[in-house]
Amino acid sequence: MIARIPSAPRAERAASLGLALAVAALVALGIAWWRDGARTYRRPAWETSKFVPLAPATAAGGERWLVAVNLRCPHCQEHLRALARRISPRARPPALGVIIVDQPTRPARFDLGVSLAAGAWWDSAQVWRDTWGRRVYGETFRFDARGRLLSATPVGTVPDSSARRP
Repeated sequence: MIARIPSAPRAERAASLGLALAVAALVALGIAWWRDGARTYRRPAWETSKFVPLAPATAAGGERWLVAVNLRCPHCQEHLRALARRISPRARPPALGVIIVDQPTRPARFDLGVSLAAGAWWDSAQVWRDTWGRRVYGETFRFDARGRLLSATPVGTVPDSSARRP
């Protein structure tokens, strides 16, 4: 005679429920990802009126490189410092600056360890995320003197100042 284990149907129901929850979570994530990808974002353009100045820009005119920095992210801050080291030997380096992103309150103090000729700006209105559709900390935006985007490069990449691409 084979003994029947009374908890087997309960275990099967729990496994089925767990599988159904996992599938539902994946479907919800897929829908959220699709909705975000289907949304139309504006091309980044540098407009100082959309950001709160935290440290003044000391360079006027010329090319401006702005790095999206989260103050709680050591990786993007290290990218900023490495970028500053890479461009400092240039005869005419671009003006380097930061956009402080995903910071709910105005930063009282911050020290990023580099000179910021293009200034430091707080994205209090979430322009970087909600208007431009950006998500990656450390991304570097190259803007010309009129605020037009020349390029956007991921963290770890040094933009090429000689290339004029959108």
